Amino acid sequence: MKEKERKILINETNTSPYKEIRCPCGCESVFIPKRRDQVYKNSKHANFAYNNGKRKQVSKNQRVAESQLRKNDKIMEKYHLFFHNKLAVAFSLNLAADGFDQSFFIGNHFEEGLLYKKTYNYLFREYEKDGRKLTQIIKQKTKVYVKR
Repeated sequence: MKEKERKILINETNTSPYKEIRCPCGCESVFIPKRRDQVYKNSKHANFAYNNGKRKQVSKNQRVAESQLRKNDKIMEKYHLFFHNKLAVAFSLNLAADGFDQSFFIGNHFEEGLLYKKTYNYLFREYEKDGRKLTQIIKQKTKVYVKR
């Protein structure tokens, strides 16, 4: 049945005092509400809009950032363990090849006059030596603060 014919049939058989509306969940289906305050076609459409709507976009972006932070932490752990828990220095290109992204960090930290970037468990700083970019990695000294 063509779209125009379907609309004509709906309009001819419509005994509801409400006008047909488009479901805002994203399915673009047109329906006639049964109540004055009905927004979605049915509960499935309402649930879909709630679970996949604009509110979830913020948390999706947050999940991407946290995922990259965890990945950075795992990569730095690998290099830190390779250097037997001492000061680790790695080529920045090697870190980037492993998937390390220096633009993801949670804060800055000054230690011995140098600016380090923080991740969950490590501090890192990039510097240049003999024309090569190196990244220095230090494990953070974690402190647990207990509220009383």
